[in-house]
Amino acid sequence: MSDTSGTGPHDWATPGGSGDQSVGSTPESPSQLGSPTAYAPPSPVVVTATPATQAAPTYRSWQPGIIPLRPMSFGEFISVPFNAMRFNRAVVIGGPLLFVGASMVVLAAALWLLFTDPSLGLLSPTSQFSGVQGSTVAVGIAAVVTLILADALSSAVVAPGVARAVLGERIPVGEALRAVGSRIWQLLLLWLLTSLALTLALAPGIAAAWLGGVNGDDGVVALGVLAALVLGLVIGVPVYLISTVARCVIVLERTGAVASVRRTVGLIKGRFWWSFLIVFVTGLIINIITGIVQQLMSTVGGVAILVGVSGEWVATVVGVAVYVLGAVITYVFTYAYMGSVYALIYIDLRVRHEGFDMDLARAAEARRG
Repeated sequence: MSDTSGTGPHDWATPGGSGDQSVGSTPESPSQLGSPTAYAPPSPVVVTATPATQAAPTYRSWQPGIIPLRPMSFGEFISVPFNAMRFNRAVVIGGPLLFVGASMVVLAAALWLLFTDPSLGLLSPTSQFSGVQGSTVAVGIAAVVTLILADALSSAVVAPGVARAVLGERIPVGEALRAVGSRIWQLLLLWLLTSLALTLALAPGIAAAWLGGVNGDDGVVALGVLAALVLGLVIGVPVYLISTVARCVIVLERTGAVASVRRTVGLIKGRFWWSFLIVFVTGLIINIITGIVQQLMSTVGGVAILVGVSGEWVATVVGVAVYVLGAVITYVFTYAYMGSVYALIYIDLRVRHEGFDMDLARAAEARRG
C-alpha cells in the first residue's frame, strides 16, 4: 500500500476508514490508512509503506518537529504545548484569538448595554427599575451564543496546527479555519451532547437538593449535594475527557460527532487514568497561571466599573475594556495550551495503539527526500 500526501484532514483517518470517504476512493488509499500529512498541498512524493519494501526512516526523521516520534513522557505533555504555541503560533494562538476575540467584542457590547440601559438605571442609582430594552436582551443572547461557539471551536482549531507541528510544518490559520469550518456542525453537536450528558448527570442530585430545600429537610439537601458531586465525578470526568479528544478526531479524521466518541473510547481504552492525570495536571497548571492574570485584570476592571456606577461613564468604559482584555488573554492562553494537550494525547494514543510513529516518520522521510 502507498502513502501520499493529501489535501485535507482525510489523511489523519483511522486505519479502518472511519473518516468521510469520497466517491471512488479505495480501501487501500492513504486517506483510510492514517497518513499523517494532513492539510498539506498535493505532492508527487510517494512513500511505500510496506515494511518489506521500504527502508527504515533515518534518525533525522524521528523528530522532524516539536516531539520525538515515540510514546510521550508525562513531562512532555506539560512542556511541548509551549513549543507548539511558538512553532505554529498563527494557528495555535491565532485561531483561539479569533474566536475568543469575536465573542468578547459581543460580550463587551452586551455589558455596555447592560450598564447604560436607562430602563435598568444602573448608572443612575435614583432611577427605578422599569424593565429591559429589547436591544439589551438581543445582544445579551448573541453574547451567549458566541461564547458557546468560542468554547466549542477554540480548542478544535488548535488540533491541525499541532498535528502539522509534529512533522515540523507550519500552516496558515486560514487552512485550520477551513478544516474546522467544514466540521462545525459536528463540533457543535458534540458540544451539545457533552453538555446534555453533564446536565443529566447532575440533575438527580440538584433536584433532590432543591426538593429538600423546599421542604426544609437538611438531610435531603445534603444527600442531593453528595449525589450531584458523585455523579458529576463518575460521569462528568469521563464525558469531559472523551469529548476533548473527540474534537481532535472530528477535525483530523473528518468523522461525525457520534463516530468520534466511539473512536475516542477505543483509543483511550487502557489509557484512561493516564490521560485523565495529564489533563488534570496541565489544567491545574494553566488555571493557576491564568487565574492570577484574570484576578489582577478583574480587580482593576471591577474598581473602574464601580466608579462608573457612581456616574463616571469613562470609568465604566475603562473597566469593561480591562475586564474583557483580561478574559481574552486568559481564555486564549487556556484554549491554546489545553487544545495542544488534547491533540498531543490523541497523537500519543495513536502511536501507542496503532504504531502511528512509523507513519509519521515515513511521511517525514518522504518530505526530506
